[in-house]
Amino acid sequence: MEFKLILKKINNTLTKEEETVFNAWFSEDETHRAYFYKVQEYYLKSPDEVDVQKGWSEVSTKINPKAKAKGDWKYAVAVAAVLLLGIFVFVEKKEEPTVVIPKVVETNSIEIGTDKATLTLEDGSNIVLEKGASFEGENLTSNGERIVYTAAPKRAKENKPIAYNVLTIPRGGQFFITLSDGTKVWLNSDSQLRYPVVFAKNKPRQVELVYGEAYFDVSPSSEHNNAHFMVNTREQNIDVLGTEFNVKAYKEDTAIATTLVEGKILLKANEVSKYLAPGQQAKLSIGSNQVSISEVNVSDIISWKDGFFSFKDKPLKEIMLVLSRWYDIEFEIENETIGEVKFNGVFNKKQHIENILKIIENTNEVKFETKGKTVRVK
Repeated sequence: MEFKLILKKINNTLTKEEETVFNAWFSEDETHRAYFYKVQEYYLKSPDEVDVQKGWSEVSTKINPKAKAKGDWKYAVAVAAVLLLGIFVFVEKKEEPTVVIPKVVETNSIEIGTDKATLTLEDGSNIVLEKGASFEGENLTSNGERIVYTAAPKRAKENKPIAYNVLTIPRGGQFFITLSDGTKVWLNSDSQLRYPVVFAKNKPRQVELVYGEAYFDVSPSSEHNNAHFMVNTREQNIDVLGTEFNVKAYKEDTAIATTLVEGKILLKANEVSKYLAPGQQAKLSIGSNQVSISEVNVSDIISWKDGFFSFKDKPLKEIMLVLSRWYDIEFEIENETIGEVKFNGVFNKKQHIENILKIIENTNEVKFETKGKTVRVK
């Protein structure tokens, strides 16, 4: 069984198929259950509660000796990375990974991201959604941490104008929404989605990712009179029959990245049309019709929705951009050379940014200086 399923179980993001696989593994052996509970114990602890050195020792003694063989270090270190809240970092130019054992930073002036958003209704009124702030409206309910829309009752007037809502996720936030057709959408920090409160009958189900990043688990067209689901972004449209995919289209991005996890989608950009297969990513260069398609590691790309950051061969400037959205910070890089240094690492999103920065800093490739909510990279 893939280790990522354990992470998804802890974060309650397993699909029905994945739940079946996990349950079979979980019930198969007592050692599996003990292993899961140990991972869960460390994963849910705050950084201040974790004895990093002790934790690493425990992991080291439990890793199968076969993991020492060339090529198997990735699994071993990945396990340690999650148990220790993200201590797996190495620089691209090195042949072997450097496992960093940092001292936990106690000063936490920058807050960890949370579930929060602003809901703008058809009449223009704004509703703040956050933990402890529940809200109910026509065809929708929210517990402050997620929002669920329901289909219009059969007695509703079919000629009633379509009302639209807008969900805006700020920097330092994330949110989950279930649309009226049952489609599930995870929205990342600094993102905005516009969608109908209830989809029109016998017409394409259209939503707009105004900006930001979103993961879609689309309700099949077969359950909606074969009505296609369409996601519109700046410069491109995605035609969906029923599938799971990720779209990244931040304002500052020079390309829109669409990654297919399951199913099949048709990407349209002006006169260009491209089909994607699972495991493929299409990149549309902003301001042109140029679309490139490549095979990618889907798990790394969608890790944000499962509760962790996964960076593979990522330049430091891109890593800092991701962190700046989740922790709502600003960053300054003193020179371009530092920003281009590539790192690999896995980090739990529930830990304080000071710990992540310390881990990266301990590679001796970079130094950080934090003042208020601004991080200077040296």
